[in-house]
Amino acid sequence: MPAAAPSSKPPPHVPRLIAWEVTRACAYACVHCRADAQPQREAFELTTEEGERLIDELATFENRPILVLTGGDPLMRRDLLQLAEYADQQGLRVALTPTATALVTRKRMREARAAGIRRVAFSVDAANAATHDRFRGFEGSFARTLSGMAAAHAGGLPLQVNTTVCRLNVKELERMVPALQRWGIVQWSVFFLVPTGRGTTLPMLSAHEHERVLRWLHDLSQEA
Repeated sequence: MPAAAPSSKPPPHVPRLIAWEVTRACAYACVHCRADAQPQREAFELTTEEGERLIDELATFENRPILVLTGGDPLMRRDLLQLAEYADQQGLRVALTPTATALVTRKRMREARAAGIRRVAFSVDAANAATHDRFRGFEGSFARTLSGMAAAHAGGLPLQVNTTVCRLNVKELERMVPALQRWGIVQWSVFFLVPTGRGTTLPMLSAHEHERVLRWLHDLSQEA
């Protein structure tokens, strides 16, 4: 039997991960915030019903993507766990990226796990409080992040750390590794600064610096 001719139809382009900024509201004023977050919620945010319809659409994908509930601070939506539970019921894998505030408690993390959230990610941008707090525009945010990670661990949630890299903190990366190992994280996601929102004013890495960081991350990944 002759071999079948290769199909001319391109493969479907289905996203593996979708980050839904459920709100712009946030207590922090991070210097690189792409959402240009603010203290209050916006009137144009999706309602609970609209959010559920969005989730219904995502659930129609043949390979259902991971849904990351982010912001702003997603915990500032009262219906957050309702949306997470609905997404879980529709077969989506759900992750959460909260801001490290007093809203992150052990009770809330247990409730998040019960609602179907499978991973929690916190942003850490330096190995020391001074640089991290400067990045986050909130004094004490580093300590609150450590407290939030402890709450996530106590709630039985796998922990991820996200780091945004620019010239303000690029020298911190190597110093962060021992701390990341102590914290027992399952993934370290390193992002390069995207100059949107408040991030348009920050100094970006040069092409050479980008390459150097990428090579360092590759070498580190071989040891992990």
